[in-house]
Amino acid sequence: MDIKALFEYNWYCRRKFLEAMAKLPWGKVVEDRGASFDSMRNIFLHSLGAEQGWLGHLARGRMGEWPSHDYDRDFKDMEAVRNYMNEVEAGSRAYISKLRPGDLDKEFPLGKGNFRVEDVLMHVVEEEIHHRGELICLMWQIDSEPPYASYTNYLAEARTVKRS
Repeated sequence: MDIKALFEYNWYCRRKFLEAMAKLPWGKVVEDRGASFDSMRNIFLHSLGAEQGWLGHLARGRMGEWPSHDYDRDFKDMEAVRNYMNEVEAGSRAYISKLRPGDLDKEFPLGKGNFRVEDVLMHVVEEEIHHRGELICLMWQIDSEPPYASYTNYLAEARTVKRS
């Protein structure tokens, strides 16, 4: 699997989780549950901000400012969360569509040393997988069934879409 395919799958999963959270009462989505970023909304937004920030750093070729939001002020409903998700995905698609095979091996400087661009991209996906697991647990705690978003289901759905 290449990194572009991995991001496609990650975006598929993200949309599934947004759909699942949209079915919940808003109060449950924003309730402080003592998780890494308090609520399901905040965890979801953190993952979006991480992707937007890392890909922005990669596009510039250096570290810069991280996206900054006041979650309570900027994301008062699911529509605002959805709009931000779409914005982040569009920006990420634009960056990833320009990548050429040699670009993935380029060095990217971090305080911990230099890392290949592909390694940073893998970190972005791994970070979201980590938080997706956290969202699954939070959904189970309120007796809500999290989406089933296996890689094979993703492939099957993608094949169906291509055929239609």
